[in-house]
Amino acid sequence: GFLRLSPGARLKPHYGNGPRLSVHLGLETPEVGDIRMDVGSASVRWRAGEAVVFDDTYIHKVRHDGVEPRFVLLLWFCHPCDSEHWDNPPERQPEVCRWPR
Repeated sequence: GFLRLSPGARLKPHYGNGPRLSVHLGLETPEVGDIRMDVGSASVRWRAGEAVVFDDTYIHKVRHDGVEPRFVLLLWFCHPCDSEHWDNPPERQPEVCRWPR
């Protein structure tokens, strides 16, 4: 879907309800102002034509202290560590997907 964020807007801390990756492709991303998303302990800014990819199960929040609206294209993908959607047995999962870490 397409997401518009107006100047002065905030999205409270939230997280997704299943293992998935979120992709935000910057479409119109104002340069002026504090327009960012905090994911876990990282802070990111959107840039036109660039994708921000993050694990949706991490708590994330958004703020827009700019003067122009921000537009991104939102896509969701299955998380590569979600064995429910994986054709290979758990022992063949990549090392990064094995728990506990």
